[in-house]
Amino acid sequence: MKVEITTKHENVLLNRQEVSFTVKEATSTPSRKDIRQKLASLTNTNEKNIAVDVLETKYGTTNTKGKAKIYKSPEDLKKTELKYIKTRNFGKEEEKKEEPKAKASQAPSQTDQSEPPVENGEEKKE
Repeated sequence: MKVEITTKHENVLLNRQEVSFTVKEATSTPSRKDIRQKLASLTNTNEKNIAVDVLETKYGTTNTKGKAKIYKSPEDLKKTELKYIKTRNFGKEEEKKEEPKAKASQAPSQTDQSEPPVENGEEKKE
């Protein structure tokens, strides 16, 4: 599998490079992880700073065209990229880390909606 970078565009506002690439001589459509590894070696960056956005393989060919975003830091990637792009590139590990925080914030709201405890054995009459 050979990866060739066709275009590079520097996006200063979002602290990233937007890259278009072509994958040639691949037996099948490569995984996003494989492409991130190749792009990291070509651009001398960390694999965690790269998000592969689009992969297009035409019917009957083995050539794949795609677009990726290379960030300056993993924090920039986490702030900027959409959730589904992060999940496609890095798996559901990031979602699992965020879930306990979400559950903790939901717990107090559930207790606020319950009725106050009954005092002196009297029940609420409707």
